[in-house]
Amino acid sequence: MAKIDKVLCPFCIFTSKYIDLTITDDGYYICPNCNATFSYEELMHLYTLSQYSLDMKDNKFNPTI
Repeated sequence: MAKIDKVLCPFCIFTSKYIDLTITDDGYYICPNCNATFSYEELMHLYTLSQYSLDMKDNKFNPTI
């Protein structure tokens, strides 16, 4: 499994605190500020969700009455 260096805590980002996660011996990532724990898979899911962008300009649903 890959390990990531320099990952910011997703929870602390919302409070404008930029805290790097620390890797534990078990392979989990823990935030020293809020004590949130993340697995590698959870971080990858959060990263994937952050890369989506929805474009609502095209309104293809035109109901007819």
